[in-house]
Amino acid sequence: MDMGLASAIVFDRLQGAGFYQVLHRAAAGLLPDGDGLTWLDAGCGPGLLARIAAQKGYLATGIDRDIRMIARARVLARKRGSNAIYRVSELDGMHGAGGYDVVSASSLLVVAPDPEETLQRLEAFTKPGGRLLIIEASPSMGRRRALKAVLFGRLGWRSSMLLAWAAMRAGRTLSETVFHQAGRRARCFPLLDGMVHAWLIQR
Repeated sequence: MDMGLASAIVFDRLQGAGFYQVLHRAAAGLLPDGDGLTWLDAGCGPGLLARIAAQKGYLATGIDRDIRMIARARVLARKRGSNAIYRVSELDGMHGAGGYDVVSASSLLVVAPDPEETLQRLEAFTKPGGRLLIIEASPSMGRRRALKAVLFGRLGWRSSMLLAWAAMRAGRTLSETVFHQAGRRARCFPLLDGMVHAWLIQR
């Protein structure tokens, strides 16, 4: 199977898992309602976080470089009656720097060749006074802990996808030092029993 297609299928199933939706709603809940403010979700995949942002009243846009991810995001948005907008784009191809009230990225920095550079690009798209929301698996997400959560937790439908996520992230988590560089005002919020961290950065 084509690796891009396989990745799209895995992330579609992951974003459809109950625990994944709950933790992303909790992360988005760290921010006030939108009331027409703008939200950019970078590396949106099948579009969950942008749909959540739209539900909170933001003018939400999701971008991803993978056309299959965006195609799926648009299908799900139509099915759920969401007004989130999705575009095939990379950060380098985006215009309107400094134009968004909220910029988010979930499971993006950990796969970036240079997480600090990527975070700087995300900051460049955030208005002064705006906020960045970064969601990443924490170093404590391991296969054993994920298995325990699946067996004894109440993770909802598709709970086994937590094992797949832990396997993808085995030995590959983001160093937290990136959030404390360049004078950033960053706060960490543990989610999913500490296996995931939501970082909120004030611009």
